[in-house]
Amino acid sequence: MPDDTLKQYALIRALRPFSLVVALISCGLGILIAWHDGFSDASIALWIMLGGILAQAGINLINDVEDLAALAKDTPESTTAAAMIRRNRDAGILCLVLAASVALYLVSLRGWPLFVIVAFSTLAALSYNLGPLNFKRRGLGLVQVFLVMGVIMVQGAYLAMSGHFSGYALLLSLPVSLLISLLLLSNELRDLDEDTLLGARTLTVRIGYQNSVRLYWLLIAAAYLLVVLLSDPDRPIQLLWLLLPLPLLIPIKHLLQASERHRLTPLTGRFFLLFGVAYLMVLSR
Repeated sequence: MPDDTLKQYALIRALRPFSLVVALISCGLGILIAWHDGFSDASIALWIMLGGILAQAGINLINDVEDLAALAKDTPESTTAAAMIRRNRDAGILCLVLAASVALYLVSLRGWPLFVIVAFSTLAALSYNLGPLNFKRRGLGLVQVFLVMGVIMVQGAYLAMSGHFSGYALLLSLPVSLLISLLLLSNELRDLDEDTLLGARTLTVRIGYQNSVRLYWLLIAAAYLLVVLLSDPDRPIQLLWLLLPLPLLIPIKHLLQASERHRLTPLTGRFFLLFGVAYLMVLSR
């Protein structure tokens, strides 16, 4: 087993720090919308942020558990890799337990509607590459993260702040949700060769590299168009914030045309972070 394979199971790499910006932006967006609606409890906002980050960290850390079946060979390298995966799994379970504790506290404040959202999103998140649903195997990973890490997380943060649902928050979650799918798509594009060899039926494997690149640019264009449509027409100057992430598209374009794409996902993560910050500034008052 190559050293690079063992490196992918290192704790920090398994944590996928670049992806934690998803929880920051999604929870931050729900909090901001609720704040504008008059629900401005800073302590609740901090609990929401903490719970969201812990939940995503936990999901990331247990994400490689499915690889244990492929490490059944009794070799020193396989044994080491399996031990690393189990360590990450245990750390992930701890994060999920802590996230559940935060969620239960918020549910005690907001009632059963928040419990329904938390329970549904937990089951859907764990089904990304585990269980009978296994969205990744079905090529539906982009749809799953769009809903769970985007629409539902924003709505959950809003509900935890306000105590009720919001159709407006659902609409405002769409641009961010599209770029969360973009982040996962970048991961599929980066890992296309490996996924093909392993027989993983991701969307990119199913539709091919060039079609996935077209989808990559389509998601970005759709996100920008939605921000323009959803922004305040009386404050067009705010849209200038959307220029902030655009310079990153230059190196991203080069990476999409290159044979070595290991930097594509972290760079897409930076683009998502800058877009998220710009979007929050567009919505700020």
